[in-house]
Amino acid sequence: MTTTAPPPPVPSEEVPGVTRRHRPSDLYHERTNFQFIKHTRRWLIVSGTFMVLAILLLTFRGLNLGIDFKGGTSWQVNMAGGKHAKVAEVRDLLRPLGFNDAKVSVLSSSASSTESVRVEARVVTDPVGKVQKALASYAKSAQAAVEFRQDSAGGTFLLTTKPDFTPTKEGVTGAIAGTGVENPEVTINGHDITLKVAKLPPSPIQAVTTALAKYANTSSNDVNISTVGPTWGREVSQKALKALLVFFVLLALYLSVRFEWKMSASAIVAVIHDIIFTVGVYALFGFQVTPATVTAFLTILGFSLYDTVVVFDKVGEFQRSMTATGRMTYGEMVNRALNAVLMRSLSTSLVALLPVLSLLIVGSVIFGATALEDFALALAAGLFIGSYSSIFVAAPLLAWWKEKEPQYRALRDRRRRVPAAAVSASLGVPAVPSEDGGEPLERPLGIPGPPAVPRGPIQPRPRQQRRRKRR
Repeated sequence: MTTTAPPPPVPSEEVPGVTRRHRPSDLYHERTNFQFIKHTRRWLIVSGTFMVLAILLLTFRGLNLGIDFKGGTSWQVNMAGGKHAKVAEVRDLLRPLGFNDAKVSVLSSSASSTESVRVEARVVTDPVGKVQKALASYAKSAQAAVEFRQDSAGGTFLLTTKPDFTPTKEGVTGAIAGTGVENPEVTINGHDITLKVAKLPPSPIQAVTTALAKYANTSSNDVNISTVGPTWGREVSQKALKALLVFFVLLALYLSVRFEWKMSASAIVAVIHDIIFTVGVYALFGFQVTPATVTAFLTILGFSLYDTVVVFDKVGEFQRSMTATGRMTYGEMVNRALNAVLMRSLSTSLVALLPVLSLLIVGSVIFGATALEDFALALAAGLFIGSYSSIFVAAPLLAWWKEKEPQYRALRDRRRRVPAAAVSASLGVPAVPSEDGGEPLERPLGIPGPPAVPRGPIQPRPRQQRRRKRR
């Protein structure tokens, strides 16, 4: 009986020498051999395109900064009596009051089945604040130094000037001329200024409060008002930038001590890539940037750093053992390290995304917590791009940079001179082309070898008879 040997399997076009596709078990057992470094130019084009788009969006569209950064006043009131709020109706309500550019949002909570209206407007200066600012500017003092005591329809402003400043009634009257205060009573006693106002101009903040309370069928005391000045917003922005710079300095110092300065620079480039991408997502969809967003930015930078350190730690481990033998170039070694930590990176990202999704679904959708929504949106975008940058940005950049060093460039040149075509032909396996289109390289360590030589069926041996013992 003759048996026909099966035809030899055709090697895969993606990874020469591999006779089958990757299976899920290969990820689990770290037996993958994806060619990350081979397609460095492809990842560079993808990442560069995203960066250019993000910068263009940031330049021409800008970010939707919250009142904590640009200053402003916000009102929030819960709807009473089961009434449903509509954004168009609230805008029509605010337009006669001079708030044409106010941002109106309707928040709903599935837990309490109630709706709330939130209005954010530009910096609104109350008449009391206008008078305090005018008096402080006249006396060259701080606005907080002007005390206000309210009575029925007006109030009294008290201010003590510095010893080197002598106030006058004419000066005080001229300073408050543009505040809308009519018939003020000014009393000067040395350096003490007393300004009595019988009736203050109508407050735009109070007008919006009254209108929202009437729309929600509730009282004015149930309307929450929050006012942030532009000065405080600038301080928040400056502190956020300082925190980001401190983060970069600490990151560079740690990675330079833990690994080397080229790994440190590659990690910083990946982190900057993550920041630009996340900011571009916020500019594209118009998400509001709040202090919670800044906190989320710092959080995702830490996660991106963690994933990059895991990759670089495996690269350093392989560098001490594999490049010394001369059987691998630095790029092949980095590719081997990326395949070794691929499952760990995917698992870490998936586990980190689960609580973020719970914040988005449970926190914002069910309970209507907008602060959780701002935090979770930044985290979701950052976790995704952080996992991408550690594999497709930091590692390829490091491999390209290190192979410019003389020792690794000499190793790569020596590998190019190996007659790999003849060796591969004798084994029946196609040679691995080099990354730059030059001479083919040896089959790198980690790629399965040639297919096994087919054999015929094993024939059983004939049974041998045992000899009898001679007596």
